[in-house]
Amino acid sequence: MSFFVMFPAFITVVAGFECPGGRLTPQQRIDIVNQHNEFRSLLIHGKLKNKDNIFMPRGKNMLQMTWSCQLENSAQTWADQCTFGHSPRNQRQGTGENLYAYWSSVSVEKLKNTAGTNAGKSWWSELSQLYRNNPSNNLSPEVSRQSALHFTQMAWGKTHKIGCGIVTNCDGGHTLIVVCHYSPAGNVLTELIYELGQPCRTDSDCNTKKCSKESGLCRK
Repeated sequence: MSFFVMFPAFITVVAGFECPGGRLTPQQRIDIVNQHNEFRSLLIHGKLKNKDNIFMPRGKNMLQMTWSCQLENSAQTWADQCTFGHSPRNQRQGTGENLYAYWSSVSVEKLKNTAGTNAGKSWWSELSQLYRNNPSNNLSPEVSRQSALHFTQMAWGKTHKIGCGIVTNCDGGHTLIVVCHYSPAGNVLTELIYELGQPCRTDSDCNTKKCSKESGLCRK
C-alpha cells in the first residue's frame, strides 16, 4: 500500500511558500507539507497499520499542516550546528523537534532536494516498525518508550505548523541533517495523539469550523 496519495486539497500555490532569507526552495516546503498532510489524512481514515498489524483508529479534528517561516528559521539555525541531537528546550519553548541524519561516503549535496521528504518517510516508518497497538490513543509513558516519538509528533492532531532546516556540509559534505520544528509541540504525556472519531465532511465537523473535505483534515 502506498502512502503517497495526492488529495485535491493539497494543491498549493508556490507564492505562499516563500521565506525571505530561507535556504529551502518553495517546492521543498510544498513537498514536506503535502507529505505530512497525506500521512495525517491516511491515518485518520483508518488506512494505516501499526507494528501489531492492526489498523490505526479513525480520527477527527486532525489539523491540516501549514508552513512557518519562523519555524524554518529556528530549525535551520539548529541544523547549521551540525549536531545530531536535540536543541536546548529553552531555545524552542512550545515547539516540537524531529531530527534526521544521513551519512554517505560520497557528497550528500545531490540529496538535498528530497531530504525533507526522505526524513518524513523515515520518521513515519516508526508507525509500522515500532508503534504497538494502543486503543486509547493516548501518549502514555509506555508508548513514549517505544522509540516512535518522531511518528507521534508528525501525527499529533493539535500540531498545525511546521518549518524545517537542511544542511549538507557537515562532516566535510558527507553528512546530511534535517531538523523540523512543529507548533504547537506534540508528544505531551497522557494527552491524545489525535482525537478518535470520524474525519470531517463538513465545516461543522471541525472545532475550527473549516473542513478540507477531500482529506478530512480541519483547517485553522
